[in-house]
Amino acid sequence: MIVTKENKGILHRIRSLRAGVFLAVLAAGAMCTGCLGEEDDQSYRIVRKASKKRRAQAQAQANPDANASDKDAVFSYSPIGKRDPFKSYISVLVKDPDSAKNKETSPTEEYELDQYQLTGLLSGTSQPRALVSDPKGVGHVIKIGTRLGRNGGRVTRISNNTVEVIEEFRAPTGERIRVPITIELPREEITLKARP
Repeated sequence: MIVTKENKGILHRIRSLRAGVFLAVLAAGAMCTGCLGEEDDQSYRIVRKASKKRRAQAQAQANPDANASDKDAVFSYSPIGKRDPFKSYISVLVKDPDSAKNKETSPTEEYELDQYQLTGLLSGTSQPRALVSDPKGVGHVIKIGTRLGRNGGRVTRISNNTVEVIEEFRAPTGERIRVPITIELPREEITLKARP
């Protein structure tokens, strides 16, 4: 084989590559043998555990009163002000159908909101009131905060000729949707005025 300058460079690269591979294999072998040695030698861990046991026994013999007081200590748990750890968060979001049956409804929650008719208003006072009549003709006096309708609407405003009710619904996504509904006094009753 004839050795030229180009061949010399290639041969030198091959030799250095062989040396690098050899050193990598040698280092990997050393690491593997080091790992095997750790698995076999676990005596230091056992000695350490034994020393903890001896230390605990020595403390128990030195302070027998402290050890007895730990055994006689009574733990009491007070659930006051804490949530039930076994109650699901989902049950808070989902309303129980039985609770709706047990809930007492007022006479103003028996019919749908559009079935009530506004028949009179008393405004201009600190506590305005309104008179609504249900489909049977029975009148009910309502004020701000009164529930009105089957969907749990609340009276939020009573003005000179209207009553504003807000109904809350839950969207399928879980967010609350508030729908304001205005009930107006019929026009024929607005035009009637008292004569002096």
